[in-house]
Amino acid sequence: MTLWNVLKGRVGAVRASGHRVCKGSPQRRAFHALALLALTALPTPSVARCADLALVLAIDASGSIGEAEFKIQLQGYAAAFRSHDVQQAIRSVGDVDVAVVLWADGEMAAQVQPFRDVSSVAAALDLADRILRIQRTVTGNTGIGRGLWTALDLIEYDRPCAHRRVVNVSGDGKESKAPRSRSQVTLAAARARAELLDVTVNALAIQSEIKDLADWYSKHLLTGSGAFVMGIADLSSFAASIERKLVREIAHPMLAGTEVGDFPPRAPNLGSSRH
Repeated sequence: MTLWNVLKGRVGAVRASGHRVCKGSPQRRAFHALALLALTALPTPSVARCADLALVLAIDASGSIGEAEFKIQLQGYAAAFRSHDVQQAIRSVGDVDVAVVLWADGEMAAQVQPFRDVSSVAAALDLADRILRIQRTVTGNTGIGRGLWTALDLIEYDRPCAHRRVVNVSGDGKESKAPRSRSQVTLAAARARAELLDVTVNALAIQSEIKDLADWYSKHLLTGSGAFVMGIADLSSFAASIERKLVREIAHPMLAGTEVGDFPPRAPNLGSSRH
């Protein structure tokens, strides 16, 4: 039985007895105290948590990425979140939330792992394990627009108050030019939406087959403050490159040019990071 029900029962009993409760009487004071206690016990709306950084990993799972290459990407991301340098970059920022999007054909819904708080070492290691366990269910053409649009959905609807919002795209191809259905999202539309939402889009270009992919990403994909692209010749250097890239984009913009390993420890939290 709740405190509120107890209060109503006590009031009902007094009314049934026909007795009056005089102002200032012990009974009246007891009723007031019980009412106050009941009200303070009622649930209150929770205060929304605003992360310092909301980061979406948008990973290429299109048909041009073989199963072995796909696993190399997952292993690279997992190793990065297990690394001291990425964890140190997270500590230098504060509250960091990360989501994962596997994108492929623009006609297919992307796979999504929702945002998780990775601000502690244990949470970062847990994310690494979750990334390794991802089972791929998408394939087909290179629908970067669909992947970016899905990442923006996550940011706009799940982390709208994050102080910084970043999408990390990794892929090995340009947007497919196949005939589009009316429901397919173009890369140009997704990029314009990112600009409107003030989301920074960075990229890692896997240039195994398309040697100018980094330039293409720079012209057609990147947007936002401090946006950058890194290019690699093939997947053999993916793990090391994605670690460097994550350190750079997770770190506060004022520290983004700092060499890996040079980040200062996170300052003591003298106030609340939950707004």
